[in-house]
Amino acid sequence: MAKDFILDRLKNEFKRRESFSRDELFNFYTQFEPELKETTFRWRIYQLKAKRIIAVISKGAFTLLYKPTFKPGIAENERKIFLKLEKQFPTLKFCVWSTKMIHEFMLHFPGKFITILEVEKEALEPVYDFLKDQGLRNVFIQPEEKEIERYIYESDSSIILKALISKSPLQRVTKIVTITLEKLLVDLYADKKLLAAFQGNELTHIVNNAYNRYSIDFTKLFNYAKRRAKEIELMDFFTDSTDIPKNILND
Repeated sequence: MAKDFILDRLKNEFKRRESFSRDELFNFYTQFEPELKETTFRWRIYQLKAKRIIAVISKGAFTLLYKPTFKPGIAENERKIFLKLEKQFPTLKFCVWSTKMIHEFMLHFPGKFITILEVEKEALEPVYDFLKDQGLRNVFIQPEEKEIERYIYESDSSIILKALISKSPLQRVTKIVTITLEKLLVDLYADKKLLAAFQGNELTHIVNNAYNRYSIDFTKLFNYAKRRAKEIELMDFFTDSTDIPKNILND
C-alpha cells in the first residue's frame, strides 16, 4: 500500500512535466526516505524503468510519458541477406536495414527504397564479392553522388554497402541485427546525398513523428552523432526546426 501511495504521488508530481532530472527524482524520494542511500536510489530507478513508469531520455533526465521502443519490420530479402552473411562471416559485425522503415514517419512516400548493409570497413570488398557470387544485382560500395543519381534510385532495388561506424547503436529484431531509432535519425541527417529523398521539410516531419511515437535516448543519439562529427549541427537542427522540447535537448 505504501509503495502504491508513493508511486501515485510520483505520477502526480511529474505528470505535467515533459521531463525531470535525477536530482529532482532523488529529492522526491527523500520526502519519504530521508536517509535514502545512493545504492538504494539506483535500485528505485531500476524498478521504475522495469515497470515502465519512467523512461530515460538523456543522461540524468527522465519522463513519465512512456513510449515504446522502435522495432522496425524486417523484410524477407533483408532477412535472407543477413542470415547468409552471418553464416559466411560468423565473426563479422554488421547490420541491415531498409529505407522502407522510414515510411511510417513520412508525409510523402518515395516510390522506391534501398537496402543498406553496414559492415566493418575491412570487410567491404569480401562482402561485396560474396553478394555478387550469390547472384545479387545492383550492389554498390559506398557510392559517390553520381552513382547515387544515375543508378541507385533508378533501379527497383539497390543494396548499398557502407562502413559500419564503431559503437553504432544497434538492436536485434527477430534475430536480425538492425538499426535503432537513434542511429536512424542521425544517419538521415548525416547522409544527405544517399538519403536525399528524406531531407528538408520531410526530415523535420520524420523527426517530429519519431519523437511523438517512440522513446528516444538522446544521450545515445548524440554520442553516435559525435562519432559522425554531426553532434553540434544536429543539436542546432533539433533546436531550430523540430518540436523536441529544448529542455530535453539541454539536459
